[in-house]
Amino acid sequence: MSKIVTDPNDPDLGNPKPNGQNKAYLVLSKEERARGFIRPVRRSYVHCGKLPERKGIRPLTLGEEIRFKDYDYVGFIPNTDPESLITGTYVKQLPNCGVTTRMSLEIAETYAINPKFYGSTFCVGCGAHFPVEEFQWEGTNETVGS
Repeated sequence: MSKIVTDPNDPDLGNPKPNGQNKAYLVLSKEERARGFIRPVRRSYVHCGKLPERKGIRPLTLGEEIRFKDYDYVGFIPNTDPESLITGTYVKQLPNCGVTTRMSLEIAETYAINPKFYGSTFCVGCGAHFPVEEFQWEGTNETVGS
């Protein structure tokens, strides 16, 4: 298990163990975490992949999420050609391992207080860190870090 620290100068931060996890992870202090959360405290996320790198992708509306729930769409690219009858293209996330990773309560509470605190997170399936945008909170379509 990795060490949980509140000191941003801890020498184990950013130093990996043989399994790919860091030796230590930075979290907000117990006092800061006791002040309350702006997001739910979630302890697990799924490595879903990343959006295709195309400009103009917008998130799905709630109506689109409901209507296309069986298609795994995560975004829409509107067609900018006024002559075209096609309104746009729905896009799927690029696939990744799909493995669920669980985290400590201290890290989960840090995400719940400040969703942008971390820029990357660990995937137990891949054994490496990836940008938070490649993960969704388990059981939701919500991107980690949003």
